Amino acid sequence: MLYSPSHWFLKYRLKLRSLALVVAMDDHSNLQRAADVLGMTQPAASKMLKELEDLLEVPLFNRFPRGVEATAMGAVVIDHARIVLSELNQIPEDISAIKGKAETRISVGSIKTPALSMVPRALVEFQSKFTNAKVNLMVDSSPALLTKLKQGELDIVVGRLPADASAEAFDYEELAESQSVNVVVRKGHPWLRRKNIEWSELLNVMWIIPPQGSMLKLQFESLFVQQKLMPPQNLVETHDLDTIRRLLSQTSMVAVLSDEVAQACDAVHLQSMPNSLSFKMQGFGLISPKGKRLSHAAQEMSKILSQIGHAHYPSNSGG
Repeated sequence: MLYSPSHWFLKYRLKLRSLALVVAMDDHSNLQRAADVLGMTQPAASKMLKELEDLLEVPLFNRFPRGVEATAMGAVVIDHARIVLSELNQIPEDISAIKGKAETRISVGSIKTPALSMVPRALVEFQSKFTNAKVNLMVDSSPALLTKLKQGELDIVVGRLPADASAEAFDYEELAESQSVNVVVRKGHPWLRRKNIEWSELLNVMWIIPPQGSMLKLQFESLFVQQKLMPPQNLVETHDLDTIRRLLSQTSMVAVLSDEVAQACDAVHLQSMPNSLSFKMQGFGLISPKGKRLSHAAQEMSKILSQIGHAHYPSNSGG
């Protein structure tokens, strides 16, 4: 049987270029563009794909006029192909590290809250151990970061796991439990003098919220849906702290901010609305691809993030 030998891929002469092709097709959703990326002709790429599908005895892509889309079986092959290619790309760096000639490069992703204090502390400690290291830090929403993590563009992520089945593709270590998110305004805002604010009134103000794709934005919208109201449409979507700070201080806008983000914006001149408008956000943690071996530098960064994270966000339960 095809999968019974421990090294079936050697027996059937599986080509690494075939794995690169399916990854490129998944990235570009188009056979011609994938062929161009790999420096192949379209007929040669089409032949290589057919050989791989014949070898595995399953279709890997559905063909549409607009391009291609991986089948369920193709998605499995693509996931494995990404891991294999990533591991092979790691060989020169690991050999250089042993020789003491390595140029250490790692990529870390983080959502906004930990990126304000915890992650910078970890970067400082990491740089003290790896003085020649180059670290790329990307701050974005959890869904965007996890997509890049899955595609091999990031080594580790500090973020939130989705509730869907895709969470099974990652290893997760919780660093922070659920966090308070508040409706924040400038001090002296007229609403602060009121004891009660109706949810319907909140539809008529300008809100500052995270951009599309953020789990906080989804949570924000669900609060209005629970009140049987359409979510507000008067929005400024931004992660930029300076923009948030200026808008809140110079206007009567309202923002949804975690305690840590509010502190970073300008806690002296901001104030939270009544507790009835606050809510809890799911906790976040350290996320890495399941089954992928991290480079030595990425493993060290992961350990540092874990240590600093647990110290920075002590468990509410004391455990």
